[in-house]
Amino acid sequence: MALGVVALIIGASALGYAVYLGLSQLPSQLSAVTVNVPCSTSQPCADKTIRIDWTLDDSGQDRYNPQYVTVVQGDNLTIILITNDTTDAHTFTINLGLRGFSSSTFFQLNNSWTGLSSGSFITAGTPGYNLNFTGKPDGCMDNNGNTVACNTHKMDDTANGGTGPNGDCNNTLENPPTSSAPPCDLWSVGYLGVVNTPGVYKFFCFYHQKGGMFGYITVLPNKGFSA
Repeated sequence: MALGVVALIIGASALGYAVYLGLSQLPSQLSAVTVNVPCSTSQPCADKTIRIDWTLDDSGQDRYNPQYVTVVQGDNLTIILITNDTTDAHTFTINLGLRGFSSSTFFQLNNSWTGLSSGSFITAGTPGYNLNFTGKPDGCMDNNGNTVACNTHKMDDTANGGTGPNGDCNNTLENPPTSSAPPCDLWSVGYLGVVNTPGVYKFFCFYHQKGGMFGYITVLPNKGFSA
């Protein structure tokens, strides 16, 4: 009997800790004040800017940070993609099914520039393949899936003798270093818009998805939202 009571207490404690741990690890993008608050596509619940950085994991593979993002149905999202990788190009690509569009419609930020490669995980001849970029990026899409001019910029390096955020950026000079030009760190901003369909949605790098560079946006249901 005593053993049974002890086991019950231990089990309850473990369950309580698991619940606490799960709640404590909810991403910071989730704002409890937006849940169940009346909102709609024309009147979003909350304007949220999600910053996604490029990083390397312990094995040296390309990854996103954060890899998991949680928002609420009806939130109005802006995505910032920052890639300080001076050798490879990267994208933030996501299916727009989360906004009610067809599964073939995408939103994409494309951080590529002169001198950057397109990665080793895509096959020559496939759409978008470019072994070495010769100019500023293309292939960006807005929140309606329409092709738009990419708004990718390089970091302002004028203080270090660079060419500024709109100047040339050829990282082939820096790998191996053969000049004093600063490396090119890229950033871009895109408006994803109001997310109106609950679910879990994958975002990925066009060039490095096969190498594990992907993540997920979880859209929690919100009974206060109306399309």
